[in-house]
Amino acid sequence: MIRAVALDIDGTLTDNKRHLSPPAVEAVSRLNSHAQVILVTGNVHCFTRATAVLLGTSMTFIAENGGVISWSEGEIELLSDISICEEAFRRLKETYPLSRMDSKYRMTDLVLESNFNVEEAASRLNDWGLEVDLVDSGFAVHIKDMRIDKGHALEKVMDRLGLDRSEVAAVGDSISDLPMFRIAGFRASVKNAVSKLKAESDYVAMSEFGEGFCEIVDQMVHREMF
Repeated sequence: MIRAVALDIDGTLTDNKRHLSPPAVEAVSRLNSHAQVILVTGNVHCFTRATAVLLGTSMTFIAENGGVISWSEGEIELLSDISICEEAFRRLKETYPLSRMDSKYRMTDLVLESNFNVEEAASRLNDWGLEVDLVDSGFAVHIKDMRIDKGHALEKVMDRLGLDRSEVAAVGDSISDLPMFRIAGFRASVKNAVSKLKAESDYVAMSEFGEGFCEIVDQMVHREMF
């Protein structure tokens, strides 16, 4: 039985402009009555906390693509050091017209506008021997410690909460969700998800964005997964 749902935000509960979907809000409310909802996002801690409060989900959540775990209102764990990301940004800035987003709120990674060749930049970082990844979420490009991802953080949460893989579901849309899909017992993606995520999914919604998430919740209830 599913006891916890690891849930992405952007592109899963929102539309392509990052506007929260009203039907998705209602679906999260229904989901809260069946399982612990753990938000897992590339967004910063303060944004994720506010979202958790507004949606009524658990105050245990994962932010910055696995770099930050909130265990409760009073306990936050940082899983990486932002200095390696700052060094990568400084080096890439010499070649590309990089523009940072919401950087003053970030504790473990950096976010850039998608105005440069990500694959080429990633190759340069590899040549320089910097242990960082460039992750394109579809909304922005993240510079993150390559040792940290949503799956690594979710494993830590599962261990602490005593959750077995079979008791965890994951729902998302982007390539950054792939690591958590690979450790969850049930994986579902919305129609707008990238092809690699759909290939790892047990269920792919017929609808996009928040409407697709509603469909996924309906399917989980119909299959009596709780």
